[in-house]
Amino acid sequence: MFERLQQDLTPQQASNVDRRIWLLWLHSEDETVNRLMAQGMIAMRRGVLDQALQRFDAIIAHAPDFAEGWNKRATVLYMMGRHHESVADVQHVLNLEPRHYGALSGLGMILIALGREEEALAWLHRALELNPYLDEVRLMVDQIGERLKGKRI
Repeated sequence: MFERLQQDLTPQQASNVDRRIWLLWLHSEDETVNRLMAQGMIAMRRGVLDQALQRFDAIIAHAPDFAEGWNKRATVLYMMGRHHESVADVQHVLNLEPRHYGALSGLGMILIALGREEEALAWLHRALELNPYLDEVRLMVDQIGERLKGKRI
């Protein structure tokens, strides 16, 4: 599917491939992990971040090699403003799944929040190399590029 993202796709085709990749990332053969993931995602959507964090902590304790547990916890930590902890979790994700363009773009967002835009730009570019159909990431890259160009003058 990653190879498919390197082809010339319609927006609908790219969206379908992206959705299939995310379904694979989110699914575990372990029903406990799947239950905790569903509960954590519901809590995250509802803004109950402490509860979401508990669920993702439980996934990591139960299945430390399940990359998406780390990725979701990184997202919640980012939402809580705990950026340095979030970066550490993203590193775990990338150690387990180096092609995780969601984690790469998430790392870019964290670095932007930390004021490290040049470094963020590199990670956002890596995400786009894996999935060139990430329109929001491309927009961030363009905006950062414009800001940095202005700083270099």
